[in-house]
Amino acid sequence: MPLAHVMKLTDFTFTEIEFPAPVRTAVSLVPSITETAFALGAGGALAGRTRYCIAPAPAVRAIENVGGTKDPDLARILALQPGLVLANKEENRREDILHLREQGLAVWVDYTTTVEEGLSLVSTLGRIFGRETEADAIVRHGARAVVAARERARVLAAQNELRLAPRPRPLPGVVAFIWKDPWMAVGRETYAGDLISTLGGGHLLKDDAERYPVLEPRRVAELEPDIVLFPDEPFHFKDKHARAWREAFPHAPASRENRLRLCSGQDLCWPGARTPGAIERLAGLCAW
Repeated sequence: MPLAHVMKLTDFTFTEIEFPAPVRTAVSLVPSITETAFALGAGGALAGRTRYCIAPAPAVRAIENVGGTKDPDLARILALQPGLVLANKEENRREDILHLREQGLAVWVDYTTTVEEGLSLVSTLGRIFGRETEADAIVRHGARAVVAARERARVLAAQNELRLAPRPRPLPGVVAFIWKDPWMAVGRETYAGDLISTLGGGHLLKDDAERYPVLEPRRVAELEPDIVLFPDEPFHFKDKHARAWREAFPHAPASRENRLRLCSGQDLCWPGARTPGAIERLAGLCAW
């Protein structure tokens, strides 16, 4: 383990924080960050994690549960006296982050909205935990996966041009649901949306005013998506939900051409060490 030094980082709340690095004791309030710490070989530095931090199992279960992402046990986190708390601007509450900072803890806040930023997160965590070599290997893997995915998308678009009757869209139009009651979908400036684009899909809601717009299924059908994704988290969509959508909107291209697809919500929504493998596993998800 390298000797500790004071690291200064400016996080996504535009706050400069200082802490001894490499970090030897941390609390993670973000499932994807917890998973990435283990992938870097730094799982042993985690003293606390949320109940939603479920990967990698079973190793993660040995880490103390400090509550949820939206309702952490702040007193327990303070008692652990971590050198750093790892949080996310979207997943964690501002008031919890401010409280921990007011009590003297260093809290670093991430906010990943693109595949590139997901790989950058790995690099930053590699520096935080003194695992730069491991981080570099993951990032290189991710860069190769991104290049391969973009090449597949280019080939798809080129093949469409060679069709006797080219499709109106050079790449399939994609909508990804993330919740039901109310129905919500992936919108602008989201990691999942950028991953859809990376995989070669035309992200139909990328210019929506909301990051996760509430949309009636009828409104989605009016977009005439070629592919509709039903991930298994944060809402656990199942075959019955896809079947119900097909029955309600049989004339939508995605229904008519049998492209209502279940997928892994973790692969679709968790940035970090998962990103390279997720790109490879989801390679055909946004293809005709």
